[in-house]
Amino acid sequence: MDVKEGSLARINLTDKEISLEDFSKYTDFIGGRGVNQYILFNEMPLDTSPFDPGTPIIFGAGLLAGTEAPGSSRLNIDSKNVLTGGIGSSNVGGNFASEMRKAGINNIVITGKCEETSYLLIEDDNIKIIFDDRLFEKTTKETDKLLNKKHGGEVLCIGPAGDNLVRSACIIVNGSRAAGRCGLGAIMGSKNLKAIVVRGTSDIEVSDEDEFQKIIEEWEEKFYNSEFIQRRMKYGVYCYDAPWDIESPYQNFSGKIPPEKKKQKLMPEEFFKYLTDKKSCDSCPIECWTEHEFKDNDKRYHVEALQGNDPHNFGAKLDLDTPKEVLKAHKLCNDLGLDTDNVTGAISWAIESFEKGQITEKDTNGLTLEWGDFELIYDLIEKTAYRIGFGDLLAEGCKRSSESIGKGSEENCIHVKGQELFECLWMSPSWALGTMVSPRGGTHTRGAAIEERMQGMPKNKLKKYFDLEKLGDITSYKGKENLVYFFERLQGFLDSAGICLFTNSLRMDMILPEDYSKLYSVATGKSVNWKDILRIGEKVHNIERAYNALYTDWSREDDLPPKRFVENKLAGKYGIDFEEWNKMLDRYYELHGWDEDGIPTTEKLNALGLEEVAEKITQHQN
Repeated sequence: MDVKEGSLARINLTDKEISLEDFSKYTDFIGGRGVNQYILFNEMPLDTSPFDPGTPIIFGAGLLAGTEAPGSSRLNIDSKNVLTGGIGSSNVGGNFASEMRKAGINNIVITGKCEETSYLLIEDDNIKIIFDDRLFEKTTKETDKLLNKKHGGEVLCIGPAGDNLVRSACIIVNGSRAAGRCGLGAIMGSKNLKAIVVRGTSDIEVSDEDEFQKIIEEWEEKFYNSEFIQRRMKYGVYCYDAPWDIESPYQNFSGKIPPEKKKQKLMPEEFFKYLTDKKSCDSCPIECWTEHEFKDNDKRYHVEALQGNDPHNFGAKLDLDTPKEVLKAHKLCNDLGLDTDNVTGAISWAIESFEKGQITEKDTNGLTLEWGDFELIYDLIEKTAYRIGFGDLLAEGCKRSSESIGKGSEENCIHVKGQELFECLWMSPSWALGTMVSPRGGTHTRGAAIEERMQGMPKNKLKKYFDLEKLGDITSYKGKENLVYFFERLQGFLDSAGICLFTNSLRMDMILPEDYSKLYSVATGKSVNWKDILRIGEKVHNIERAYNALYTDWSREDDLPPKRFVENKLAGKYGIDFEEWNKMLDRYYELHGWDEDGIPTTEKLNALGLEEVAEKITQHQN
């Protein structure tokens, strides 16, 4: 099977109709996120609830998944966002995407609803819908183990949170890799679809195998010579020098600095004491998929895939105190199928609101909510997943919950477009802007820049990639929209090709755009340069913004930061300058060629070859 081949599978769960479609009409969008977003824009019914059976959920393997390209095992999952109403989109590692491609399937479009709890079994081009009510409310680990033992292959599934339509429900791949944000696990749950199992037997061939192998060797040499990647190889994803410097979401973005003693307890070295093994996603030499083990109260814990977000979410935001507490909370969320960013946002909203008297024990069914109470937090996580008592309210997310409670508690819900926030926005405009304007609602992985990783970058590269003479201070607003514009387009390509962000980690001394375009050219036989791949990413990004223009009533106001980062200064010193933000936002829209509300113009869409998207937007506006 050639890298350009493969089919698109369509599955209607209601009618039990399964068909394979020729993929050639989608090749302009490569694969993965690009193809998913193109289909979603064209086929999502207007004015339809995320939980309506007609709402599609689409699974897209990146085009290079299944090859030996480093980090090329990424899967994109796309649907309507159950928290925001706009784009719902997530990208996840593991081995599922590679197995999909080896089964001859590039993308899977699922609509309808099973009568009872079911799963899909894909064995090459043979696809079955299998009923199994034993799976309802099983944990992701239990489901993965049961289905893997029965069928082999790779498993993607939801936990009890998805079964119970919790809005912070995620999808778990290989028992521990989370496709987070956007509530996509709840979309699967609404369709009574517990899991997908895939087994593939074909090889993925590339156009020029010899040259392809040379590029792989060049990439691996860069990885092994990078001090930053070496740290990632040693510690895993959470490899940073410290959990935070000054900026953290301590006690629900209070602006207070966590005690130094707490910081020292949560250093990477403290987690390293419990690290027992590391593994990698298919074809990746970095091996950042960690396994931690420890014993606590005579119970042994095995925890996989600790993320860099975890010390922030659990250690800072909820004020847990030790690596064991953080690891246990991470494992609990993974097993239950809960997104850690979203669920900790809802819980921290509740604790702050309780502290201020806006929520009482009458609301919490007798629970006293306090920062750092790890037994309480584990209890709230579990109650959220099963919608038990106060957890039923938290399961709706902090925006809906705060609107239900009222009493001023809305001010304690730190969200972007309805989705809870993980990222701190006080200090770096390029990080904050990339987070705020993300089409999926508040996330750094679609364009936010980490300027600390670009310090000392040669002037010729600054000019070439960002059209800047210099970066300036990290807190400066000047030119920072250029960084976001670049990384948005690059990430759009990577998610479509199936290549992991960690191959560059937002560092411009690692794998560069020229390297990606060379790899893509050699794999497909289609010659492209680095500007071409950015254009592909730009098309994907514009389709997402166009989708939001159709399915939401968002405007410029929704790209403005939460008040807390403007009015509540970090350490009494750092905060967003509202006037400078608006100027930066104007420049950002102008770079993209969008109107004053951030909506892609007809001229821009036509210039990108997206005429049918432009026509649909025009019809909607009229």
